[in-house]
Amino acid sequence: MTELLRSQFVGMHELRTKLPKLLDALRAEGTEVVITRQGKPAAVIVDVERYLEVQEALKEFSNPAYLSDLLAAREEIRQGKGTPAEEVFRRKGV
Repeated sequence: MTELLRSQFVGMHELRTKLPKLLDALRAEGTEVVITRQGKPAAVIVDVERYLEVQEALKEFSNPAYLSDLLAAREEIRQGKGTPAEEVFRRKGV
């Protein structure tokens, strides 16, 4: 919820009058705009790229095997057993 508070808030009237500019800003900045109705958050607009990224992440996290592997890797990192990024890059030739 605190992440939402950092977003730009726009009322319905402003949305109607400034939609093209808001869409340009979304694309350029990669942020989201919270649309309010009577002063309360009603919807969030994000650019298509970000929306697709979120959908892909939701799909991945809904896979129990993926989530289990991710949590196990996270625990390994907490215990200091992870592989440093520099080593991974070296192995991959990056």
